[in-house]
Amino acid sequence: MDKGKILIVDPFSTGALYAEKFHKLGYQCYAVLANDDMNMDYFSFDGTYFINKMIYSVQECKEKFCRDEILAVVIGAETGVLIGEQLAEYFGVAGNSVRSGLKRRDKFIMQNALKESGLKHIKSQLINAGSEYFFDSESGYILKPVNSAGSDGVMFFENKKTLSNYIKNINWEKINALGIKNDNYILQSFETGDEFVVDMIVQDDNIFICSLCVYKKGHHNGSKFVYENMQMLDITNKEYQAIIQYATQCIKALEVKFGAVHMELLAKSSTDGYVNPVMIEMGARLHGGVAPIIFEKCYQPNLLELSVYNYLNQDLTQFYGKTKGNIFYSKIISKAKVVFLINYQKENKLDKQLFLSKIQSLPSFYQAKILTNGLMPVTVDLLTCPVLVCLVGETSDIDENKLRIMFDESIY
Repeated sequence: MDKGKILIVDPFSTGALYAEKFHKLGYQCYAVLANDDMNMDYFSFDGTYFINKMIYSVQECKEKFCRDEILAVVIGAETGVLIGEQLAEYFGVAGNSVRSGLKRRDKFIMQNALKESGLKHIKSQLINAGSEYFFDSESGYILKPVNSAGSDGVMFFENKKTLSNYIKNINWEKINALGIKNDNYILQSFETGDEFVVDMIVQDDNIFICSLCVYKKGHHNGSKFVYENMQMLDITNKEYQAIIQYATQCIKALEVKFGAVHMELLAKSSTDGYVNPVMIEMGARLHGGVAPIIFEKCYQPNLLELSVYNYLNQDLTQFYGKTKGNIFYSKIISKAKVVFLINYQKENKLDKQLFLSKIQSLPSFYQAKILTNGLMPVTVDLLTCPVLVCLVGETSDIDENKLRIMFDESIY
């Protein structure tokens, strides 16, 4: 029997990117939905490179395929992490241990794992409907669902009083965008610093650092967590090495032995580079959105190709020169950034044709992804961002300012 079938669990965002890559290499891809209750208004399925045009449930997947047919189980989105690991074990293919799965999905358990390993972590408390006591924090508080994505449900509170008043009125039966009941939240002290994201591929004891980015966020529409841009950085630059070293230590604490890792961290600038990094959270999956596409233009080897070859059981060290130890660094080959555009009014619509015609004149324009149809939501987080634009080249900083003006000029 031909063992060439690939299952992609929650084939949204980067799941579709995987499917195209595997299809071009001659493999058959099948889409699997981790949770039948997922709110599909937040996710779109492009079946172009999938054999099945209707997504299989987990049970249907088990009924349709036998162990000898499956070459890989790919995690296509954050929502598919736990089920993806379980299906990998079920079909006997490469994956992380299901016994440590919650360390890679539950935000509270993640922080405890770092604490138990003696690593810097964020003070955290699990909150539910019966919680009455909250720890003291002079810097303020972050409250977010234990299982969420895209800053969905993340709130900031300046003091314990405003926090307590909010928690008293939480709807503990509310279902979030992932189709999961928000009956547990994680309360954390508010930490300051520049926000970075490290994307890695793990293959047994080898760790491949594929990209390093810094986020710029701003206070817009009453939210402190609105993304403005994401800049790609030189991984080998000495000022970032404390971040890289800490990230690899977190991987071990979270028991990642296989696959992609998307890790968000904070670090503070000093005369010796960035210091005192601390992990916000991690996802045992590929960087979402358009990032893997732009990484193809600015890093070598790049995140998506390495992840594909990892699932195909190829030795990833062949793509790098000789190195000491088990940590490998991709090289930056071009300046690049992703710009997140922001909408401020409820009734706004975007003239897509006008907008696209304008931005194509920018020297660094590479790709745009319009995420909304009709009325644009007011932007308060990543899920309500209306447009992402990839810029590649030396003029990307100047072009970002022009891009925002063009966006405003295309709204009616």
